[in-house]
Amino acid sequence: MLRACLHHPRTEQVRAAALALVLLSAPPAGAQAPAPAPNPQLAAAQASFESLPEAERKAIQTDLIWTGHFNGAASGSYGPLTFRAINALKAPARGAPDGMLNPAERRTLAQGAQAARDAAGFRLIADDRTGVRIGIPATVLPKRDASPAGSRWQSGDGKITLDTSVTPQGETLEAVYEKATAPTPNNPGRKITYKLLRPDFFVVTGE
Repeated sequence: MLRACLHHPRTEQVRAAALALVLLSAPPAGAQAPAPAPNPQLAAAQASFESLPEAERKAIQTDLIWTGHFNGAASGSYGPLTFRAINALKAPARGAPDGMLNPAERRTLAQGAQAARDAAGFRLIADDRTGVRIGIPATVLPKRDASPAGSRWQSGDGKITLDTSVTPQGETLEAVYEKATAPTPNNPGRKITYKLLRPDFFVVTGE
């Protein structure tokens, strides 16, 4: 089949000019974008944080979770998430955004976290159906019942549910993690906001 193409001279000039601009602006083959400059404040804060005992590092991150400043795992490792969380905590009092807590700021954080735990009725319990030790916000989830694979706690209106369960014998942690992070066709609006897989645990949070 024959096909006729009409080329307008002006159109060809525009195309040629556009191509020249693309070629001039394109980086050389194999060139890499420069690495971002290291943040000296973050590095100093990390060094200060990592000089603390592991239990205290995890306690700080746990308290930041309770005050709503940190969306991550209390692993004791310091990174940009912890840096931003500490600075967000300090901001209302106009503390220096250096990612570090002085003793007074640490006490304020601990007091705020304890107030949040008290308001939620948080307590650690041993779940007799699964054998796990778990923290339950009893004020938020006052209803307790058995679930098909473990135990269940619910809010009074049934809108919030916490289930414990035991995975089949032989199923790896990685396999459970893949199931927890896989898309769910029956809940297309589900959005994972944080996920972390470690050799002995994983964390997945979402909306």
